[in-house]
Amino acid sequence: MLTFDTTVLKFLLDYNVQLVKLPLLGQLKDVFLIYSMERDKEREESLSYEQFLDTLEEINKVTGGAVPLRDPLLVQYDSQGKSIEHIDTFALEILYNRISQKDKDTTRSNGLETILPPSLDQIPLHTRLLNVLDIDFPKNDDKFNTLFDVPLRKGLYQRLEHLLKEDPISFQLNKERAIHCTLKAEYIPTCHDKEHSMLLSQLVYIVNNKIVSMQWSKLNKLNHNNPLGQCIQTHIHYVPNLKPQTDLSLGDCSYLDTCHKLNSCRYLHYLQYIPESLSETTLQTSNEYNYENISNDMLYTHGLNCSYTNKPILPPQWIRCDVRKFDFTILGKFSVVVADPAWNIHMNLPYGTCNDIELLELPLDDLQSEGILFLWVTGRAIELGKESLNKWGYEVINEVSWIKTNQLGRTIVTGRTGHWLNHSKEHLLVGIKGHPTWLNKHIDLDLIVSTTRETSRKPDELYGIIERLVGPHARKLEIFGRDHNIRPGWVTVGNQLSGNCIHEMDVKQKYEQWVGQQQ
Repeated sequence: MLTFDTTVLKFLLDYNVQLVKLPLLGQLKDVFLIYSMERDKEREESLSYEQFLDTLEEINKVTGGAVPLRDPLLVQYDSQGKSIEHIDTFALEILYNRISQKDKDTTRSNGLETILPPSLDQIPLHTRLLNVLDIDFPKNDDKFNTLFDVPLRKGLYQRLEHLLKEDPISFQLNKERAIHCTLKAEYIPTCHDKEHSMLLSQLVYIVNNKIVSMQWSKLNKLNHNNPLGQCIQTHIHYVPNLKPQTDLSLGDCSYLDTCHKLNSCRYLHYLQYIPESLSETTLQTSNEYNYENISNDMLYTHGLNCSYTNKPILPPQWIRCDVRKFDFTILGKFSVVVADPAWNIHMNLPYGTCNDIELLELPLDDLQSEGILFLWVTGRAIELGKESLNKWGYEVINEVSWIKTNQLGRTIVTGRTGHWLNHSKEHLLVGIKGHPTWLNKHIDLDLIVSTTRETSRKPDELYGIIERLVGPHARKLEIFGRDHNIRPGWVTVGNQLSGNCIHEMDVKQKYEQWVGQQQ
């Protein structure tokens, strides 16, 4: 039976802040002196120092260490040199309320009846937690059911509920990891001097809308005071691509190098000139990038549950096939799936398209038990895309917008698509299946601002967002991919890929067996 003087408990609650700060710093001798003085003021008998120390130890045993004691720092001090590290007032208040309630139920005016059974240390911790949370035990376990009464259960439950609502520190850790682990390409500044651009248009040799050479001899004949020679070695330049039909008074074409009618468009277009020395330096920096060089720690996060140094990322894998007839069960399960369907937008496109029924019948529900799916949709197909996600068992949780810019970083204002307004953005629906608690949330935005390239080619920034969301070692699949989409850690399928490349032996065996059945 544990009994102690409750005046010590009341004293700790009343003076909790002053006891652990200067000048006392929790020194037990000084704390006991303050306690004795308070008892003298109330003209009541105080405990001896040994009784005071025993009471603190009993309180720690009951509360699980609400008043931890630090041993003396110097060897020459005796046991009286101990000090209080801190005071957990929350646990003490629960204990004090429990004692007060017990006093109301009994006629005892001093002390505390048995709060915890003598065999408490033998009770598993998870059993005690379940009891605190008011979870029923079998009828023959009454000693556990009476372990804590209602006030204590309520207080601890409220504290646990508060802790569960708090964002874990892993959110901040994930953001910091993304900062240090994201590949940062060398930044090359852009020259905005129009005079330099016009001079370069007279020095470069253009074939099929591409710069194939520079007439350095003419450049050397220019005035040495002209800074073009130095600028061309350190900056990117946009060279006007002048054609016989070009009308400079019309201004720039919104699509610039991605314009479908470069040989007939009357607007002004540009060609990008990057010095070879700068492009080679950037490429070398990218090749030297290695996860192992920057992540030798074992920091745990939900999405990065495997150490970089313990598990290498698989090389790129791809399969050329007609996705409408492909057996996706061959591939297994994935953490994330990206699909860029060839929606029929009623335009002449350099690739085949699918009708809506064919896309709806794709068996994408077989690819994930739980996970996240990114689906590119056109303006016309937004609602159809949401319907498809629901059919495959996904809940639409977000939408990412890709704001299209041209070579010069300007927003595209004259679109190729759009029946009423010009479309300057594309939509990416985000669907979630199951309850993937391992996702790294709150890291990236739902907005991508990136330059347009070939027809239907999507921004590479999406891959960085996905790998920060699910981790670089998660299995990732891209459907309707092309050669420029293949990358390490990903499986890509589509009918415009060049051949097949499969490194996972189980997938390779299933694929070969399926091909044999088709013949």
